[in-house]
Amino acid sequence: MKISTYFVSDWMVYIIAAIPWFIGLVCVLWVLSLRFPMNGIFYTQSDLTGKNAFIYPFLPAERTVSPGLQEGGWLGQRILGDPVYMSARIPGPYQTVDVEMEFRAIHQPLIEFGVVRDASGAELDMKPWFSQMLETSSWKRALSPQGVKGYVRTGTPPARLDDRDVRGMALWLATTTSPLMSDPLNDGRKIYNVSLRGTHDFWLVPSGGIVDLLMNIQDTNRTRKGGSVGIVVSHDNKTVFQDAVNTGGSQDKTYGAIIPVSIKLKDLQPGVYRIRLLADDDIFIRSLSTTNIHWVVGPRIYSGDQVGFATSTSVLRVWTSARHIVAETFHKEGLQTITLGATQGKIMRTHTAVRIDRTDGQLEPVLLDAPNGDIRIIADGFFTFDPVAYFEPQPRRLTDQTKGINEGIQAVRTDYAGVDVLDGDWRRAKATFAIPADAETLRFVLSSPGIVSRTGAVDVRRVSLTFRRPPMTIGTWWSVIVGELKRVWRRL
Repeated sequence: MKISTYFVSDWMVYIIAAIPWFIGLVCVLWVLSLRFPMNGIFYTQSDLTGKNAFIYPFLPAERTVSPGLQEGGWLGQRILGDPVYMSARIPGPYQTVDVEMEFRAIHQPLIEFGVVRDASGAELDMKPWFSQMLETSSWKRALSPQGVKGYVRTGTPPARLDDRDVRGMALWLATTTSPLMSDPLNDGRKIYNVSLRGTHDFWLVPSGGIVDLLMNIQDTNRTRKGGSVGIVVSHDNKTVFQDAVNTGGSQDKTYGAIIPVSIKLKDLQPGVYRIRLLADDDIFIRSLSTTNIHWVVGPRIYSGDQVGFATSTSVLRVWTSARHIVAETFHKEGLQTITLGATQGKIMRTHTAVRIDRTDGQLEPVLLDAPNGDIRIIADGFFTFDPVAYFEPQPRRLTDQTKGINEGIQAVRTDYAGVDVLDGDWRRAKATFAIPADAETLRFVLSSPGIVSRTGAVDVRRVSLTFRRPPMTIGTWWSVIVGELKRVWRRL
């Protein structure tokens, strides 16, 4: 059968006209396969010069150096302040992201890295990123017989990580169980006149299976009728009791009434019980009394004025095992010299944090004396108003100022996995984070505590992100494509 020349040429025109469309379709499918790979893995890498479509440089600008070619001939970005943030665009419906960072720390012994979980930036998922101390030959990574991860000093058995005696132990971004402690029944009640304002955490050992704490609180806010105080009692991070108390504020020239708040729990198992008083800074604790033999407060303690809105101040004299504290006052009455054991620090300006570090070898609690009070202190340890009552409810926090051997630390409970050694001083750290459902961007935070005070820096020359989800079939892959198109349409 003879096919006409006209018919052949007509089909040739159609085929030639369809070729660009076919090529375009192939290109689109190829791009989509890169963006939404069938194997469920999307990889991207940036030198933080701003050329990557998914990874953006660190901000704010006043805490960083402009990204690009740096002094020394390397590409990347230098970090000079704390904290800094890096945003990353999520390329599709992924469940987790692996982060790898090549960096070097200059006069910076400790770095933490994490992701912001909420819009306000208050909820963080932080992970250990780099510890100069734990990278030395004096420490080795260990897994205890009970499965606790951490590091122990050379010559110390891994079982030390399981020890319920937390003296000589530190904690770095990890959880721990409380020491199994108990005291005999005690009928004698001790009263302490204090002036603590705002939220505080109290840690108590049961006496005869009883936790007994009585607080007299006062609302000093004169612009409201009254506030509220939340009370949460927990053991090994599990809530065992909670309550709320309304405070009687005042809208005239007087102060709110003194309100007693009593927490008394019986038949408790041995351990350490944490009583958290949740309140704003206009609510004061005017006195404490307890029958418990061992109790402490911290790691935050905020001593206010004696009667509220007064020029007179209340002396803060407490005992602590803290090696490092940060003190700050918000009123001129709080300018003073603070003594921490054999060390002193001067508060010379309001709204300015002052760091005080102990360098002595004293292992027992030392006296902290703030003669003018009106001071807020955050420490790596705990406080007590009675040295006989002191105990350590949980391991000391590992900080950028921790000197492990000099402070008698034998073990550190932490998920820190160490870093890979690269060329020169460069190191590589890794971590995996879960991606919230329906999130379109991730905001990472890099914290280098104390970096400004020691004139340090963190150089970052490369960041790699590997987004992961389960592999897909052709059908599920097409469903994902359609879902992404719908989401883009909604944004338009």
